[in-house]
Amino acid sequence: MNADDKKLMIKVFSSIFEDFAFMFAEEASDLESSDVGECFRAKIEFKSKNKKGYLEVIAPKEFCDETAKNILGIDVEELPPSAGENALKELLNISCGYFLSERFGTDEVFDLSIPFTSPILQKEWNLLFNNVQHTTFLVDDSPVLAGFVIL
Repeated sequence: MNADDKKLMIKVFSSIFEDFAFMFAEEASDLESSDVGECFRAKIEFKSKNKKGYLEVIAPKEFCDETAKNILGIDVEELPPSAGENALKELLNISCGYFLSERFGTDEVFDLSIPFTSPILQKEWNLLFNNVQHTTFLVDDSPVLAGFVIL
C-alpha cells in the first residue's frame, strides 16, 4: 500500500468510526507491535470490470465488543456473543464503499462480497503489523490494522 492509500485508509476509517461508532481514530506512526490478545479479522472482497482485491480490518476482541456497545447503545454485558464481530464487519462494509469511491472515483462500479470474519493469533497479527500492504492506526487508544490489496 502506498503512502497515499495509507492516508486515505486512515481518513476513511477515522470518519466511519467517528460517525458510526462515536470512536476517534488517529494515525499511529511510531507504534510497535504488542500483545493484543484475541483478535478478529474482517475481510471484504471487491471486483469491477478492471480491478479486483480486498479490504480488511483486524482488531482485538475487546475493541470489537466496545465498538458494538457504542453502535447499539447497550452495555457490554448485554451484547449477544457475535456482536463484536458483526460490528467490525458492518464498519468494514461501510468503509469499503467509501474507500473505493474515494480511491477510484464514482464511475467505477464495484461488486462487494459479504464481509466475513475469522479469528487470528498473535503471530499472524505480528506478521500483518509488519506487512507493507497494511497500516496501523489507533481507535480510542486501541491498535487496529487495515489492509488494502489489489490482486
